[in-house]
Amino acid sequence: MTGNIYISGQIGTFDGTTGVTLADVVAQVKKQPKATAYNVHINSEGGLVDVGFDIYHYLKSLRKPLTTIGSGIVASIATVLFMAGSKRQLRENTPFMIHLPWGGSMGTADELEQFAAQLRQVEQKMVGFYTKALNVQKEAILPLLKNETWLTTAQLSGLGFTTSAQPFKAVAKAYLNTNNPMRGTFNERDRHWMESLFTRTLGRFKNAHVFNKVVQDATGAEIDFTELPDDGVIEVGATATVDGTPAEGEYLLPDGTTYIFEAGALTEIIEPDDAAAPAEESAALRAENKALKRQITHIKNEVLALKKQVGSRYSVEGKKVAARRPAQAERTTGLKQYLQSKPRK
Repeated sequence: MTGNIYISGQIGTFDGTTGVTLADVVAQVKKQPKATAYNVHINSEGGLVDVGFDIYHYLKSLRKPLTTIGSGIVASIATVLFMAGSKRQLRENTPFMIHLPWGGSMGTADELEQFAAQLRQVEQKMVGFYTKALNVQKEAILPLLKNETWLTTAQLSGLGFTTSAQPFKAVAKAYLNTNNPMRGTFNERDRHWMESLFTRTLGRFKNAHVFNKVVQDATGAEIDFTELPDDGVIEVGATATVDGTPAEGEYLLPDGTTYIFEAGALTEIIEPDDAAAPAEESAALRAENKALKRQITHIKNEVLALKKQVGSRYSVEGKKVAARRPAQAERTTGLKQYLQSKPRK
């Protein structure tokens, strides 16, 4: 059985945004105890260096065949996670970028020098990782890291990042602070700088529709909404493909949502609560049916008891008729009284 691990969004929690942590990945693995291999699906712009390496080492410690599959974007520390796979694949139009870690600090000259020294150590760790993982010399990878290189299909295949050639490109970010070179924090100036960098860089691919919406179902199949931007909302009527062909049939997502397609068009979205409703309604109906059956059985028993009682008291037909006569007489008397109570005209 091949399990699936999903790493989507920023790596680590910082700046008020919850990201993917080591605990999240461990929890996914524990839910798949029968898995003998894993597909690791990565869609991340990067994040905290220490969290990224923690996840990388954990994946390697599983000692099971890993296939890393990049989709959407693989950048910065996410490229380290990508290298955990013995098989490494990128889906078409997935940006991929490597760079040196960066960060900012405020303080005295001594504190700034200390931070710079820590940052150098992290740089050396990153360079050492890539040279070993790719089996290249430092001189081959360091210039690419310094220049924040967006790698082409040929470069990724030639350097050994991927084990199967497919079209793509790339992006990244990583953060540090003065207390720990592996942890990240940045000020407002850094934020504006980073946002402007991404705006300028992503602008190159705006017309190429690189960042279209892609989601993965519970089996790892990628549903590609080619006409939706990456931040677009999936609604009924959207069109999508799976493995390059129009999506068809039902696709169950990891969160329990079900997408139903016909000839590539999304015709229905069944939310988890909606999907559970029929089962809940069915259970309620079954319980109600049981209660009704018990009531019917009880009524039948009462009817049988009355029949037995009537049979024992009125065993002769004449007595039965006589038994009904008083009631008829009472009804007639009641009618007369009613008529008499009406005002006469």
